[in-house]
Amino acid sequence: MNNITVVLEVYNEEHRLEKCLKSFDWADELVVFVKKSTDNTLNIAQKYATHVYEVDYCNGSENVINNFKLHQFKDWCFCITASSLIDFELVNEIIKLTSDKMFNYDVIGLPYQMHVFNLSGSFSPWNNQYKYPLIRKNVLILSTELHNEISWDSNNIYRINTKTTQGRFKHFTHENPDVFFNKHIRYVKEEAIYYQKTFNRKALRKSFYRLVRAFAFVLIKRRTLFKGKDGFILSIAYLSYYIMLLTYVWYNNKHRN
Repeated sequence: MNNITVVLEVYNEEHRLEKCLKSFDWADELVVFVKKSTDNTLNIAQKYATHVYEVDYCNGSENVINNFKLHQFKDWCFCITASSLIDFELVNEIIKLTSDKMFNYDVIGLPYQMHVFNLSGSFSPWNNQYKYPLIRKNVLILSTELHNEISWDSNNIYRINTKTTQGRFKHFTHENPDVFFNKHIRYVKEEAIYYQKTFNRKALRKSFYRLVRAFAFVLIKRRTLFKGKDGFILSIAYLSYYIMLLTYVWYNNKHRN
């Protein structure tokens, strides 16, 4: 027993869900929340998951808290998406930790690779070294804020050393520009609405500051804008989200009355 519940929410993911679920079938539980889909997603989830819940469709993350109430999770929650995969070498490290009764940490950081347009490397602004998806349920914090749904209330964090394993937790997202920009539009609309509800008249300023920070990130901190053709294009793609967010917030402010 590794005391882990792997959990994900999906919508119309028949093209990659099977591969994802097979990659995580080692967990004690594999829980899938299927937003009412129009393809074969539900059938695939029922074939490979230990628990499947069909839930109402939503554009963003407004249902995440209610979804988690539907299931009694194991001690550890491992939050993934349909674009997630994991190397088995890393799985072995995870099982050792979560099955050890003397292991007293609350969050486990995993060596991480994010692939955008099937590219990953130091030239990519999405090249995070660690991801923290494995959280004890007693410190888990859920939010309906887009991109910030999962967090924790603990400073007791353990990171698996990249020198002890070649295994990686991987995220394969935005396989082509059509998917990339279609998701941008869907997510940006939801986040712009959240900004207006949360920050009111300060929403435009907040979204502008996020764009400035994103520019500083690719220009100064990571310098990915200058790392060849791939780095330049990926940096521009990265910035496009924040440009679109600022545009939507500005437009919504002008037309809210």
